[in-house]
Amino acid sequence: MVTPSAPILEMARALRAASRPAPASDASGAVLNENLRLSLTRLTGADALVALLRRALTLARAQMPILQDAKVSADGRIEDLDRLFNHDESVRQEAVLAITAQLLELLVTFIGERLTHRLVREALSGDST
Repeated sequence: MVTPSAPILEMARALRAASRPAPASDASGAVLNENLRLSLTRLTGADALVALLRRALTLARAQMPILQDAKVSADGRIEDLDRLFNHDESVRQEAVLAITAQLLELLVTFIGERLTHRLVREALSGDST
């Protein structure tokens, strides 16, 4: 199991805190900060983003086995989070943090720390253009 580093967890928490609430019909699958999702889709393409999210979910399952039945949809959303957590928002947020942190660790591995930090800074500032 890869445990995310303290700086990665800090970035993941900041992204979670800065995330816009998703519309009610969309809330169950919203995991990524929308600005980060847009930047990553432009950088990697939609299919690569889904592959990265699937790997991040697999890694997060080692931390939170309750995620075993969660799946990444073709549009990059995590399916069934509300059902898995029985509407327990604190546990759901912990799962979102675990998945986001694992995604950031993967990004550091694939594109480097500098570019990952830049993408996070842009997502936090709202500048995903």
